Amino acid sequence: MRVKHPWRWASGAVAAVIAVIVGYAGWLVWDAAHHLKAAASEASAIKAAALGDDPAKIASTIHDFSGHAHGAAKATGSPVWSLMTHLPVFGDDARGVRAASQVADDLSRGALTELAGTVGDIDAVLPQNGGVDLAKVQSLVKPVADSDAALQRAKRQLAAQDPSGYVGSLKLRYRDLQTKVDDAASAIGVADRALKVLPRMLGADGRHNYLVIMQNNAEIRATGGLPGAVSLITADNGKITMGRELAGNSFGEAPQEVLPLQPAEEKIFGKNLGRYFLDANLTPDFSRSADLWKARWEQTQPEKIDGVISLDTVTLSYLLDALGPVDVDGVHLTSDNVVDELLSKVYAQRPNPADQDAFFGQVASTVFQRMTTFSGSKRVLLQALQRAADEHRILIHDFHSDVQGDLTGTAVAGELTANAPKTPQVGVYFADGTLSKMSYYLRYSTHVSATSCVNGVQTLSGTLTLRSTAPKDAKTTLPAYVLGTGNALPKSSAGDMLVAVYVFAPEGGAASKFDDNDLDFDQFTAELDGRQVIGTWVLLEPGQAQDLKWTMTSGKGQTGDTSVAVTPSIAAGSSSSTVATACS
Repeated sequence: MRVKHPWRWASGAVAAVIAVIVGYAGWLVWDAAHHLKAAASEASAIKAAALGDDPAKIASTIHDFSGHAHGAAKATGSPVWSLMTHLPVFGDDARGVRAASQVADDLSRGALTELAGTVGDIDAVLPQNGGVDLAKVQSLVKPVADSDAALQRAKRQLAAQDPSGYVGSLKLRYRDLQTKVDDAASAIGVADRALKVLPRMLGADGRHNYLVIMQNNAEIRATGGLPGAVSLITADNGKITMGRELAGNSFGEAPQEVLPLQPAEEKIFGKNLGRYFLDANLTPDFSRSADLWKARWEQTQPEKIDGVISLDTVTLSYLLDALGPVDVDGVHLTSDNVVDELLSKVYAQRPNPADQDAFFGQVASTVFQRMTTFSGSKRVLLQALQRAADEHRILIHDFHSDVQGDLTGTAVAGELTANAPKTPQVGVYFADGTLSKMSYYLRYSTHVSATSCVNGVQTLSGTLTLRSTAPKDAKTTLPAYVLGTGNALPKSSAGDMLVAVYVFAPEGGAASKFDDNDLDFDQFTAELDGRQVIGTWVLLEPGQAQDLKWTMTSGKGQTGDTSVAVTPSIAAGSSSSTVATACS
């Protein structure tokens, strides 16, 4: 029998096939989207479970995540999906969904599962019974290193796609996934580095001596506060002991700079940077401060120093939130009151500076003892330490180059300039000029925005607001030791505070002077380690606020988001920020 109009039959058959393919493609899209959405939900559950102490919950959420990730990868791995990646308009979306699905599946099959199996052992990095089990620490090295490699691979795979042309909801979800993977890669990367250096720092190869410096935020310095209490900590084959404690002011004035100062350092910070232990962190470069502290210690004390660890009083509040309250010489210290007790009330209750120093030393040894023998949730303690590190309240410098090499680039390194070629880095730092404890009443906020990008150079606009929260009657109600009466300011100015402000432009960039806003002191400019610096002094009366404004440019090719580093505040939380790039 002859078929009439065969082209109609053929076109109808093709239409039917296309309808089936389109229908199947639609089902694949729905299936992949369903699994990806569910996997994202389980990923959040995994994070929540990992922060707890429930291995069964972790295993359950990993199992569910893996199932959904595999389902999404299966849907996007079909030949029909491959065809969809070549379609106009929708092709790039299809490629993005497939990349995201493959990343999730790869993570679920290997590193994530291996890492989850070690979560219960992560507490081993914290001391117990006065030490750390180095064998347990070593057992974590491989799974964490494997996870780090997997997440770095996932990060590269996601970055290889351009989500700018995706449909709205997919674009947002893809970038959200990128952010989550980037954050996870950063966190695991830090853990990987920490596990590499911990055995050495804990004395796996012999005794190591560390200075632990408590920064007093009531007298502000660029890295946080005055180095008030100093403790010698010894680590030997995992055993950690606290030796003697000294007050920072006990080192007095060195007859000359303990290390040669650069001309720019002397211009910006003065000769006291190299002569006084108390002033070694006038510079925001923690590695330089550590060098100066080590040099002064070894001039006056018998021990050779292998590293310096610094933390501020706000960090103590985070630690006590995990450790619970402690009682020191009749004072009940909690996470809620420790900042006020140590940075304000102590000066009224113990007017003798020697008594203050003794109390600070007792607090340091009591918290150290609690940390090294703590039997509660180590996960909560780790979170407290992580929070303080993220806010640059914990800083570490090791004088062994192999150890310091692994610390470089992490939040605890305290570098003036990190190795990030495309990232403009702005620094806003402070120092007390009143020789007082009035910084307890200092509050500040910094806002930087990227306003333009021309030929790979960004223009940045900055505003700093400084405010004194001191009571109006500070002159008559605050202790003389807090006021600093008779030191840098005349007695008639008691209750005022003098604050040094240093703003660092990005490496290779430039900064304008501060807008003239009735400043009481002259401005200056300098260049330190490839960074242009503008500086001035701000005098604040009780209750007064002062704004400073400036503009600056990035270095050539610094087209990424801007990192703004700010001296940690006496208030909880981070003073630093990240600013969206103007280069799109």
